[in-house]
Amino acid sequence: MKISEIVKVTRGKLLSGDPDTDVDLSRVLTDSRTVGKGSFFIALKGPNFDGGKFVAESFAKGAIGAIAASGEAAGTKIFIKVKDATDAFGRIAAAHRNKFKIPVIGITGSNGKTTVKDLAAAILASKYNVLKNEGTDNNHIGVPKTLLKLNKSHKVCVLELGTNHPGEIKKLCEIASPTTVVITNIGPSHIEFFGDLEGVYRAKIEILSSPKGPKSTVIINGDDRYLKRIRAGGRRLIKFGFDEENDYKASIIGSDNDKVSFSVNSDRIFVSRLLGTHNVYNALCAIAIGRSLGLPYPAIIKAVAYFKPTRMRLDIGKIRGIDVINDAYNSNPQSMSAALEVLENYPARSKWVVSGDMFELGSKAEYFHRMIGVLVAKSGADGLLTIGKLSKFTSAEAYASGMRKETLWHCPDHAAASKILGKVAKPGDLILVKGSRGMKMEKVLERFKER
Repeated sequence: MKISEIVKVTRGKLLSGDPDTDVDLSRVLTDSRTVGKGSFFIALKGPNFDGGKFVAESFAKGAIGAIAASGEAAGTKIFIKVKDATDAFGRIAAAHRNKFKIPVIGITGSNGKTTVKDLAAAILASKYNVLKNEGTDNNHIGVPKTLLKLNKSHKVCVLELGTNHPGEIKKLCEIASPTTVVITNIGPSHIEFFGDLEGVYRAKIEILSSPKGPKSTVIINGDDRYLKRIRAGGRRLIKFGFDEENDYKASIIGSDNDKVSFSVNSDRIFVSRLLGTHNVYNALCAIAIGRSLGLPYPAIIKAVAYFKPTRMRLDIGKIRGIDVINDAYNSNPQSMSAALEVLENYPARSKWVVSGDMFELGSKAEYFHRMIGVLVAKSGADGLLTIGKLSKFTSAEAYASGMRKETLWHCPDHAAASKILGKVAKPGDLILVKGSRGMKMEKVLERFKER
C-alpha cells in the first residue's frame, strides 16, 4: 500500500517522507521492541503506555516510517500524524481487507470462541489456504494485525472477535467486514462491564451489524435462550445444538477419558478429542461453518477426529501417572461448570480440583464463586484447592455443601497448591486446574511437575 493511500484512509497528515513509497503491510508493527530494518511503526497509545515515545527509537532501528498522534517531521523518514493511532491502525487493516473478495468468518460468544475458531480453520484447511488470528489476537489490536497478513494465497479468513465493553464488536466488524458471523453462546463472561446477561447479549449481537443480504450467513447456538431471538433478516440463518429444530442437531453416543462420539442429524458419526457437552456444541458450530462453505462431510469428520484441544483448554496430559486436565487459559462461571462436568464423567481413582479466581464478574463475583463451590461439591471431587481472594468463597461454599474440611485447602500461592497436590494426588488420580488468565494457574502444574 502506498503512503499516499495510507494517508488517505487514516485521515492523517504526511509531515515527511515520499508519498509514493510502497509499504509492505506484513511489516507494519505496533511493538517497538520488534521493529527492524524495513518495518513501519504505528505508535499506539493507551492508559498505561505511549508508543509515541518510541518513534525515534524505531527509526534508529531501521523503520522506514511511523504513524503517531504526536511528533514532528523526520527528515527523509515517513512520518504521518493522525488524531488516533489505534483508529488509524484499524482503518489501514480495513482498507487492506476490502481488497480481498474472500469469505471472512467472524466468531464471538461468551465461551468457545477460540476452540471454534481453531477447529473451523482446521476443517476449512482441508480445502482452502486459511488465515486465522493466532492465540487470542481478537481485539482492536489483534484483529487488524491478523488482517494485515492477508495475501493473494489466502482463500478464507477465520477471526475470533472478543469484547469486554459495549461497542467493541461493532468496531471490529467495521474493520473485518465478515461475510459469515457466528455467536457461540451467551453467558456471564465480562459481566462486570455489561451489567447482566441481557447486556452480554446486546454486546454480542453487535456482530450482526456486518453481513447484509442473502449471500451473508449467520450461525448461532439454537439452544441458547438469548440467541433464539435472532431472526434471519434477509440472511441465511443456520442453527446448531441438541434441540430438534436445529439445522445441525447432535446426539451424544458415548464418551471416555480421551474422546467423545456423537452423531449429527442422526446419520453422520463424529469422534472428537474435545471433551464435554460444551465441546460438542463447539464442534457442531465448526461443522456448520465448514458445511456453509461447501466442505464435504468426510473431510469434516476427518478434521474433527484429528483436532487436538487448544493449549490450556481442557488439555489432557499425565504427570507421574496422574491424569491432568489443564484448563488454565481462562475461567468464567459457564466454562468452569463445563470443566466440572468433564471431571464428573472422567474415570479416576480420586479427583482433585484446583480453582483460581474468576475475574470481571463485578458485584456478582462472590455469588458466582460460591456457586462454583456448590458445583464442585456436587461433582464428586475428592478435594478442592483454591487460590485467590475470591476463591475463598468457593471453598467456603463447598464446605457448606457437604465437602469435609480436611479435603479443602485455601492456598496462598501456586507453590503451596503444588505442595499439597504432591501429598494427596496418586497415580490413577485426576487433577483439574482452572482459573482466569491473570491467575496463571498453569504454574501449579509446572511446580507439580518439578517436584
